[in-house]
Amino acid sequence: MAAMPAAGAAAAARCGASLLTPRRARRLVQLVRSATAAGGDVEVGTAAERETYLEIASRPSRFQESQWGPEDVCVVLLEAMRIQWNHGYPSTPRGYPRTTHGFHEYPAGMQAAAADRILDVLPGNSLLDPFAGGGTSLVVGMSKGRETFGVDVSPLAAFVATHRTWRPAPGAEEETFEWMRATAAAALDGLDAAAVSSREEESSRARGLEPETSEPPRKEDGAKGGGGVPRAWRAIRRSLRTALDATSPNTSSVPPPGLGGTTPEGALWFCLSVALQRSQKGRGKRRGKNGSRGYKNQRRKAQAATENAFREGSATDAEADAAALFRKCVDEYCDRVSELCARVPSGTPPPVIVNGDVRNLPESSGELPASSVAAALTSPPYPGVYDYLSFARKVRAGSGAALMADGDAGSRTPGDGSSGSDADADRRHGTLRYFATAVPGDRAWPDEWNVGEFGSRRELRKDPRAFKEAWQEDQTRWIDAVARALQPGGRVAIMIGDGANVDTRASTIDAGASSGLAHVASVSMALTHETANGLVWNAARREHLVLLEKPRD
Repeated sequence: MAAMPAAGAAAAARCGASLLTPRRARRLVQLVRSATAAGGDVEVGTAAERETYLEIASRPSRFQESQWGPEDVCVVLLEAMRIQWNHGYPSTPRGYPRTTHGFHEYPAGMQAAAADRILDVLPGNSLLDPFAGGGTSLVVGMSKGRETFGVDVSPLAAFVATHRTWRPAPGAEEETFEWMRATAAAALDGLDAAAVSSREEESSRARGLEPETSEPPRKEDGAKGGGGVPRAWRAIRRSLRTALDATSPNTSSVPPPGLGGTTPEGALWFCLSVALQRSQKGRGKRRGKNGSRGYKNQRRKAQAATENAFREGSATDAEADAAALFRKCVDEYCDRVSELCARVPSGTPPPVIVNGDVRNLPESSGELPASSVAAALTSPPYPGVYDYLSFARKVRAGSGAALMADGDAGSRTPGDGSSGSDADADRRHGTLRYFATAVPGDRAWPDEWNVGEFGSRRELRKDPRAFKEAWQEDQTRWIDAVARALQPGGRVAIMIGDGANVDTRASTIDAGASSGLAHVASVSMALTHETANGLVWNAARREHLVLLEKPRD
């Protein structure tokens, strides 16, 4: 391999950084700096740089690793955990298809490449995730041609998972993507008119007058005219509504609903939510080069530009930036779904996603019938670590407030993948519940946004002494529900981390035994340090991957 002078490699790193993954670019810069400091040359494209994530995972890591069970099974589990710890979430390692993974922020989660490796020890052609979250395991299972089922108590989880697993109707992929891009472009074309209408409506409300519009008041607006949506995003929201209202399901230009719990229209609203969520990253943290004085200068310039846009009857720079970000998200989503379609084998059914508590799903409902799945793969809540429903409410009140409320669906209800909606669809696909729930001005959220979560940080704070016992009871209940759904010989792989002084590996194995599941193998990963006086402390949360099996009759 030819060597490149350090200065030349530095220039290459600067020019090519945009073509590299962030991880690879950082590594290249580190190599250049090291060679420069040593006064030598750096070899670009070394064997270490060309190693795949699987090759790296095949070797012992720098973390403390423990294993229990057959060596051949533990090898697979350890490799999966190394991938999880080396690459984290939600980005995928170099060489692994990104598809829709990580599109829309969701807290924590399993690394997609780790889930893919775990499937090597899970039998059959069907897969259940009782804590579906953002739908990582569902996307991976679909990519392997498996029939997938997902359950989650969070309406946000069902909303995100549904849109990450959605695919256009077979044979209508390009037509659907073209229509989505064209609709987004139409929304941008109508931005100026939408911006003027939004200002007139806001001004009328400020004067206590009824807006001069034939549109009925929208539920999501609540006590505030914008429904919690930043002012810069109200124009593109209105313009998207107008663009969708101009279409009709009876026209030949509108593509079919597709496979999954949403429609192309619903996918556009999802992209708007993603765009708004991305724009809020670091909001309020930007400051000018000269500190507060530079920040004030920026504010004055922005105010002058806004006043000029008002006089000219056009969108402000902030409104134009919001619309451009929305269109960029639509393009990215279409590209990612296209990649997903290319990787999902033909004939793979869309996932069944239920917005509910897996512990309380009766067999009679048909949502989780007995002996219906060959395997399960999940990462349940870690004890006392997260408040998932609180996060869901925060997102719905923030970026999710950009969505329409019930009755604003445009040409089709976006949550059920059909031309209508009913109670069954509302439960099966959390998108309907997510779309239809207006953000309450008094924080009085419906019960489905407040109850059903177990092992939350809020529960730990409420009664620390009773938490551990309650955790074990809930752990047993959900594992028992999964055990009933598994076919004889079926397996469940559970990735879980310690918290609140709970040894979750032992807790999981005990709960499995009480539900009739046998322990096959398990591995643990930890990062500990020992102080000078002999004390050992955890530098990272200890995590486990446990494999259980339902005995054959």
